[in-house]
Amino acid sequence: MSQADRLSTLYASDEDVAVRATGDFAVLAPAWQKAAQGTDGAFAPGSPWTLVSGSVDFSAAGVRDGHVVQLRKPATAFKGTGELFAVARAAGGSLTLRRIGSAEGLGAPPAPASGLTGVEFLVATLDPQIDEASFELNRRFNIDPLLPGRTPADLRDLRELRQACVLGVLVQRYAAETRGGEGDFALKLQHARTEHSEALARLELRWGSGPSDRSSSSYFSTRIVR
Repeated sequence: MSQADRLSTLYASDEDVAVRATGDFAVLAPAWQKAAQGTDGAFAPGSPWTLVSGSVDFSAAGVRDGHVVQLRKPATAFKGTGELFAVARAAGGSLTLRRIGSAEGLGAPPAPASGLTGVEFLVATLDPQIDEASFELNRRFNIDPLLPGRTPADLRDLRELRQACVLGVLVQRYAAETRGGEGDFALKLQHARTEHSEALARLELRWGSGPSDRSSSSYFSTRIVR
């Protein structure tokens, strides 16, 4: 997929996928889809939610709101494989973080008030898979960014599309990581496929922003292209 082919509106983010599969996110996000990585991360005293790096320009790397950061070291602060946080904002060499699924400032911060240095961080993304799943939803439900009245902006509520998009990504990635017909990922793949099919079957789009506009479309009322 070339950059020019990518959609301007995606129906989910890395954070949305992490909410559904937090324990697997670090495995499901391929290492080669790396947006940013470093070992010089730091939290200044009094700024426990702001990660700064002298070697990485996060904005230039394309890191944005909804991406997920894995903090892996120092081991005294981040146990095991580390902790995942969502990106609230990226500005140059700094990231404002938040707890996944939470608003800014809620929950325990990643660093103590006294600050923290020597932080190893990784931002791996599922953007290509999310783009592909979003494109498939556009195709199934005749959502067309170039057709007035049927663009993503004309939709009233994206929550059902977000759910279907996340499940579509999980089906892709669990399938790619599954080896054989048994094991944890094989079971999760089966479950994700079932949930994805059910989500598509009950998904109903509502178009228009006005109270008098009640037009809708569902999986069964749209033309399916194979």
